[in-house]
This record gives sequence, structure tokens and C-alpha cells, in this order.
Amino acid sequence: MASGWVPEGLSEAEVADGEAYHRALYLDGDLERPAGWHRDSVDRLIQLAIPHISEGSTIVDYGSGTGGSAIELLKALDESGIGVELILIDPLPSWFGKAREILEDREEVHLELSVGRDENGRMKFRKLGEILSGRKADVIISSSTLHLIPERAISGLAMEFHGSLRQGGVFVWDSGDIECDFRPEDSARLHDPYRAVREILREDGDRLGLLAKMGGDGALKEEQRLDRIFPEPFSLDVIIGALEEAGFEGEVSDKVVDFSKEDAQRFVQVPRLAEIAAPLLEGEARDSAIRKALEKALTDMEEGGFADEHHYRSHWVYGRHIA
Repeated sequence: MASGWVPEGLSEAEVADGEAYHRALYLDGDLERPAGWHRDSVDRLIQLAIPHISEGSTIVDYGSGTGGSAIELLKALDESGIGVELILIDPLPSWFGKAREILEDREEVHLELSVGRDENGRMKFRKLGEILSGRKADVIISSSTLHLIPERAISGLAMEFHGSLRQGGVFVWDSGDIECDFRPEDSARLHDPYRAVREILREDGDRLGLLAKMGGDGALKEEQRLDRIFPEPFSLDVIIGALEEAGFEGEVSDKVVDFSKEDAQRFVQVPRLAEIAAPLLEGEARDSAIRKALEKALTDMEEGGFADEHHYRSHWVYGRHIA
């Protein structure tokens, strides 16, 4: 049985949120049917990590979400007959609760919630060294997470990663939403369609009417909250500079991954992500507004050469860095 964090008191909405994101990664929730974009993006991450993993390795999966990268890593390790200790870390109980449910029967899995409370009861992020209690990992992986970390926090996180790896340990990561100068001209960043949906809905009349009822200050805070769901991408140089400053040496590579329009629909309508349409009420009004906005966003991408009638092309960057 998996050890560590166990979800308590999750609401029906939180459980549904975790289930929806899981189904955005795995068709109908079937672990043997990963969505094409998830399968194709995480495959290179796994292939970069596997050569550095041996029997008994301690592996950290930082930003585990519903467990998508951990699930695919365990499939590869099971096939090779390699036993490890795998520590999953995430701040979001709704998605992490689904990871616990899926991996409950895996004895090698340990879960740690990365947020806690300070002495004044305020929410804070736990340091990786605190989570590991001073132990050193052999490999840290982080899939589709770094672009969600505030740019100002990347340097400190890189130091935490370096300090939590044994000498010669490896940090392997991927991101589909990083700005770089080698992105092919016919590809987009992972979240470009969803930022476009946000911009389209920003001017939606029904939504603006509901915002007006919130008052000026309330509406401003709500808009700022929604802008953080799919933040603007920062430069790859920020990540590389922080890793080098922390003492890592490494290399990056890239890959273009087709993201089907059906998968895009499932992805953006995960409740936590569909909040970009707030304060439209959950239900058909919100779902319909998102569907129409996404259709327009993807049509615009097709006309701009970033998509075809079935997919948009998402550009992924991968890093492998030695401590």
C-alpha cells in the first residue's frame, strides 16, 4: 500500500476535478489508453530518466498532479523489472487525491503534499529538503510543471533540487509552455489555445455583466485570479540560468507533439482550468462559452499555420541536468 499523504474531506467538486484531469490524460480513465499528447510528451521524459535509474533508486516526481508521469514511469520500470522508491509531490489536493487513488496499491509509492501552514496558520510551500527529511534522491523528474512556477521562484527551486540530489544525481524535466528561440515556426506553446480562449471570453457580454455585479475591486481581483490559470510563458533562459547557478550541468532537447482538438476540449473543460470562464456559472452556459471560444481559437491557429483540421502542434522542451 502507498504511504504518506492521504486526502481527507475532499468535496464532491474536488473529487470531480481530479477525475476530470485524469480523464484528460487517459481516455475514459483507462490507464492503458493515454491521450496521444500525454503519451507522446512524457515518453521522452521517461527515456531521459531511465538510464539513471537502477534497482533501489530513490526518485522524486515533483508536481505529480493526478500521477500521469509517475504512472508512465512505473510502466517502464515494471517492464524492466526495476524496483525503486518513488516519492510524489504536489500542492493540489483535488488532483493529488486522484493520484493516491490510482497508485494506492503500489508499496514503493510515497506521497507528500507540498503545501502546509506556518505558525500563523498561513499557507506556505514546504521546502524539498524538509519533505525528504535530509535524504538525497538519485533522480528528480518534473513533468509539465516548471512553467507554472512563478519566474521569481525558479532560482530558489533549482537550489532545492540540487541540494536534494546525491552527487551525480539527475534532474529531468519537460515543459510545453516555455518560450525559446528554437521553437519551429509552425508550432505553438502548449497553453496558447487556452490563453486565446481566455482573451476571447474576456469580452463575453454575459461574463462582463456578472463581473460588473462584483464591483470594481472585486472584478479586478477576479480577473487577476483568472489570468494566473494559464500564465504568460517565460524564457527558457530563466530555467537554464537558475540551474547553472545552482551547480547543474546539462543539456536540452525538444519535440513537437500533436494535441488533438478533442483532447484540447477535454483539457480546457477540467473544472479547475475551466475557471478561465468565471464568473459564468458552472454548467451549460460556461461549457458552451468555452467550446465556442476554443473552436475559434483553434480555427485561428489553423489559419496561422500552427494547426491542421485535427490537431495543433505543441512544442515541448526537455532538460537533463547532472548535480
